[in-house]
Amino acid sequence: MLKRTITAELIKKFNEMLYKILDDMDNENYEGALDLIDAAFKDIFRLSIKFFNSLSLENIMEMVKINGSIVTDKCIMMAKLLEEEGNILENQNKLDDAFYIHQKSLNLFLEAYLNESTTCDLKEYFSDIDPLINKVCEYKLYFTLLSKIADYYAETKRYDKADNVIYEILGENDYDEKHIKFSIEFYENLLLKSDNDLNSGNLPREEIEQSLSSLRNMLQNK
Repeated sequence: MLKRTITAELIKKFNEMLYKILDDMDNENYEGALDLIDAAFKDIFRLSIKFFNSLSLENIMEMVKINGSIVTDKCIMMAKLLEEEGNILENQNKLDDAFYIHQKSLNLFLEAYLNESTTCDLKEYFSDIDPLINKVCEYKLYFTLLSKIADYYAETKRYDKADNVIYEILGENDYDEKHIKFSIEFYENLLLKSDNDLNSGNLPREEIEQSLSSLRNMLQNK
């Protein structure tokens, strides 16, 4: 049942459920909203929210794939429901729990965005990505998520922000060999962009080349 094709009827049902969830949240009926989120998970995915919260991100990602490819709308549905669960937990001052859920939600949103299909009907919810990044960035993030954030900023042509994330990755990992190599590859891919693109994204080619030169020197000295 998890791998069934997304239909217009299911999209409509999801939006109707989400409207009710948000209405309860606006009225500070958080327990009611959590019950509705649980009902939405069970109705759409045939599994409870408690089950989803217990799964690793890797296991969750397998649930939104068909033949190895991500079903974008399904991924967005899951991300959005988890986001609202996290928002409720945040409003209840359960901040650590909220971060854990928001982190999963952001991962799903980024996977959906970076693998968006031409048939995506729920792309309007991609506007939630930046607010989620702002929420989770208050915490120390692991490499896999930071690398997706860097890719997202590069994809949206905010190269200066991507550059900041790369230096966060390097700093958090003491400029070790693995993450220097990752960063070099990231910058080399940016150099494939046009000068106009890079300048409009506030990261001129000269700055990238300087960063690459510095990182290559570090790598040689490892």
